[in-house]
Amino acid sequence: MNFSFVDPWHLFLPREGGHVVGISGSGGKTSLLRAFGRILEAEGVPTILTSTTRTEALDEFEVWNLEDLGKPLASALPSLFFLRDGLTSEGKWRGISAEDVDSLGKSFPDRVILVEVDGSAGMPLKLYRPGEPVWPSRTSLAVVSMSQGAVGEKAGAVVHRFGRQHFEPLGELRADSVWLWEHSLALLTGDGGYLDQIPEDVPSVLALTCMGDQDDSIGLFEFVGEAMKDARLPLVVFCEATGETPYFRTSCRLENQDSTDEGKE
Repeated sequence: MNFSFVDPWHLFLPREGGHVVGISGSGGKTSLLRAFGRILEAEGVPTILTSTTRTEALDEFEVWNLEDLGKPLASALPSLFFLRDGLTSEGKWRGISAEDVDSLGKSFPDRVILVEVDGSAGMPLKLYRPGEPVWPSRTSLAVVSMSQGAVGEKAGAVVHRFGRQHFEPLGELRADSVWLWEHSLALLTGDGGYLDQIPEDVPSVLALTCMGDQDDSIGLFEFVGEAMKDARLPLVVFCEATGETPYFRTSCRLENQDSTDEGKE
């Protein structure tokens, strides 16, 4: 395996104001948002957390509504807060538009903006439909989340929209088929997969979440080795963001790693 580990694990996060970090994919995006926000807060980096889709309440953060930012009270904004566009009828937090995220970068040039850009209905994996993710045009880094707890489970139970959204790289995989590492690789790197959703020329980081749900370490590292052959993935973060002892570790591809750029010129 031609990669090494980075210390500290969060070196890839931007610290300069104006950057927009988009978090896409499935199975752990909100936990990543929390972790990234806390890291930047601890370093004294002014940060805004938000979403371009609906999200569950994150009550540990101070919350502001979009309509309040133009009021005089906005001068008292904390160094870290979550920005939403009110509540849905179900009580979820309503995300703001991609255009509003872009405007934040202009209105608050000293802040890093962390934004979830799609949802997965709480499932470990997902199949994309047209119109998602919702990326702000100012996105400067894409973090692609992918849960490892899906491997070894039935495909129909772990993939959002399985059987409703066609995905050619998975061929004739059935709902009762066991989800394998090769299926995760196809979903990540195949035509129309996770990496193809990232805007052109935006660098990406893969975050493998829910590590505590996966005990096949040999299969995992073989998967990572194959994934990092794709030129779009120079960094992979191993994450277990829940429980009493959160775990994060980042690997980087060594410069002499043979790479392919599947589907990209």
